[in-house]
Amino acid sequence: MQGNLRIFALIGFIAVSAFVLTGCELLSPPQPPAQPKPRTDTVENDLIQYSRTVLTPLRPGQEFTVSVKVTAKADLRVVLISESLPEGFELAEGSQLKAAHLGLAAGATFEHSYTVRASAKAGSFTITGNAIVATSAGTQEPLVLESPVRVQAR
Repeated sequence: MQGNLRIFALIGFIAVSAFVLTGCELLSPPQPPAQPKPRTDTVENDLIQYSRTVLTPLRPGQEFTVSVKVTAKADLRVVLISESLPEGFELAEGSQLKAAHLGLAAGATFEHSYTVRASAKAGSFTITGNAIVATSAGTQEPLVLESPVRVQAR
C-alpha cells in the first residue's frame, strides 16, 4: 500500500512540476515571431476613396512595399498624393513619397507604391499621407490617412 502511495505521490509531483515549468515557459518551445500580414486602411469623402496597404508587424530594418490607391467617385482634374514616413523609417532608393495624376474619371483608380525600410528600433509607428484632388469647382481640402505599423524585435 505504501509503495502505491509513493508512486501516486511521484506522479503527482511530476505532473505539478510540468505544469509549473510549462507556465514559466521553460518547457514550452519558443514561439516563432508573428509573420507580417497586409492590412489596408481606408478613408473617403464625397469625391474619393483613399487607401493604403502596409505589412505589420515588421522586423527591425525589414524592407516592405507600401501601396496607395485613390479611387475617384467623380471626375477629377488632378490627384496629388503626399506620404510621410515616421522617424527611423527610410525610403528605398528609386521610390517616391509623392505622386500626381491628371484627369481621373469617376470610377477609375490611381495607384502608387513605394518601398520602405522599417526602423531599426522596435515600437509602434504611423505612416501618414494626404490625398488632394481638384475638380472643375476647384481644389478640395486634403483627405488624411494614417496607417499604424508595428516593428517588433525577435
